Amino acid sequence: MKELRIIGRTFDAEIEVYDFCKYTATAEDFENTKRVTIHNIESWEIVTGEDAKEIEDHTDGSCIDEYHEYLILNLVGGETSTFRNSHVDMFHI
Repeated sequence: MKELRIIGRTFDAEIEVYDFCKYTATAEDFENTKRVTIHNIESWEIVTGEDAKEIEDHTDGSCIDEYHEYLILNLVGGETSTFRNSHVDMFHI
C-alpha cells in the first residue's frame, strides 16, 4: 500500500535517522541521533505491504525495514530519497 501525501507546495524537512528501530527503542537510544536536512520536497509516501516488497527486492538485504515500511521523499526534478520508516522521523521546517 502507498499513502501519498502532498501539501500543495515544496517544503524542506529535517530527518532524524536512527541506528535502531524507533518503535522498540528506549529514551537513551534517542540521545545521539543523526539529523539531515532535505530540501525541495514535493510530496512523500509511506509504503507498506506488497509495495514494500518491491522496494526490498531491489536492495542487498541490509536496508530492509523490520516492519516492512518505507518513507519515500519525492523531490523537485523527479529524484527520490528512500528511508526505512521504522528508523526515521520527519519534521517539516
